[in-house]
Amino acid sequence: MSRARILRHALTTQPQPSGARSAFVLPCRKLVIEYCESQVGSKGTRDYLLQHAANMARTYSGVEFVVTPRPQRQPLARSFYLNGRSKQVSLQNLEATQVAPKIQQLLDSSGTKTDGLKRNPVRSTASSARGIWSPLHDDPHTL
Repeated sequence: MSRARILRHALTTQPQPSGARSAFVLPCRKLVIEYCESQVGSKGTRDYLLQHAANMARTYSGVEFVVTPRPQRQPLARSFYLNGRSKQVSLQNLEATQVAPKIQQLLDSSGTKTDGLKRNPVRSTASSARGIWSPLHDDPHTL
């Protein structure tokens, strides 16, 4: 059984300023895709790399794409953002068509921390009427 060998050269590209195209910079600066060449759970990731990764790298020339082998581990996609944060998504047991939206989600993300939608934090400009409680100002209990 012959398998096609996946190239492992890191594509480092710098965006060229050219008018309106240089006005927007993607928040994602680097995308690392790690996979295993022998495990079944990495098959979709390997297929995605063979079929779609070169087009994705050409489309997003301002993002550095790195593909590295990760023997005997589940496949991962890690993205690093301009604000210093990073996110990672597991690609375990996904088909090649399911890997593409996960990669696109990381590329489109801003890298900011996700806030909860259910509870809004209470923010007040006025200080509390009773002040801040301290155990030093409380009367000790007597037994």
